[in-house]
Amino acid sequence: MVETMRAAGPDAPTLCDGWRTRHLAAHLYLRGHRPWELIRGAERAIANLGDRCADLLAYDRLLTDFAAPARGLSGVSGLRRISARVDDATNLLEYVVHHEDVRRAAENAAPRELEPTLVEAVWQRARVMARLTYRSAPVGVILVVPGGPRVRVRRDSDSVAVVGDPIEQALYAFGRRTQAEVTLLGAPDAVARLRDWAGTSAGE
Repeated sequence: MVETMRAAGPDAPTLCDGWRTRHLAAHLYLRGHRPWELIRGAERAIANLGDRCADLLAYDRLLTDFAAPARGLSGVSGLRRISARVDDATNLLEYVVHHEDVRRAAENAAPRELEPTLVEAVWQRARVMARLTYRSAPVGVILVVPGGPRVRVRRDSDSVAVVGDPIEQALYAFGRRTQAEVTLLGAPDAVARLRDWAGTSAGE
């Protein structure tokens, strides 16, 4: 993700409404290193830091600071290992989706082929988060990986199958509706209702 953002430069578009890459970098840095600033006012903090990093040197430094381990637990090996596991569990979907926010804002960006272990990790987290992101959907929702697993994340008398690879499932569940390569299968009325909901839902 950091390599992609460096290559894109500080003013490239993203799929996050109103954010250039420097604002996305600011969000990621503040979230991982200075979360208290987001509590006091997330939009202002991100805008201020992103605007201060409009030049290439400041932007590159911001990405380097983001990629560095957060201070605090770095001097205690046991706590550092625990922290790394927690970070992996909470940040994987965040980073995968934001990586695609940069890639797919550019024209002709095809889905990436990732290592099977990473794809499986994304699926395991996406299937859990989907229970939250689809909780207000007007129909039942079943996530289906072609040739792989499936899981019902919302029950209702009418259900729609969202068919796609795990990365695409994560993107659709997190509000990147038009960029996610998924297929909706079900009764026409149920599919239409899910599409309408997806078009107005802000996602996560």
